Amino acid sequence: MFEIILLIAATSGIASFARGRGGNPWTWGVMTVAGYFAVPFLVAFFAVMLGVNRAHLMDDARIWFFVSAITWVAVLAFCARFVLGRKYVNPGGMWTCPNCKYLNQPYAVVCEACRQPYAAKAPSLPFT
Repeated sequence: MFEIILLIAATSGIASFARGRGGNPWTWGVMTVAGYFAVPFLVAFFAVMLGVNRAHLMDDARIWFFVSAITWVAVLAFCARFVLGRKYVNPGGMWTCPNCKYLNQPYAVVCEACRQPYAAKAPSLPFT
């Protein structure tokens, strides 16, 4: 039960990062949950295909399933946070959208409310 609660929390975090970085939160959420359940079976399948001793694999199956599932979620979290939205200007902190006045998180490169990308303001010149 605790594992499912952690999966829900991780999925909502990844979806939030994806939304703030310009990705589709539903796509990233579905990839997180589907991969969490599918990747361990793919790891076991390829281990058998590569000739790992089946008895040895069965002894450590729970560990392999858990480690591969957690690795999948960690890789998606990393990609949602640091790979998505690289083409946009990165704000230096929390920022207010000039279009809808929504206060966005520091990691968001597009407005989470109206989807307008962050636009760096030109520095103002002092009067001389």
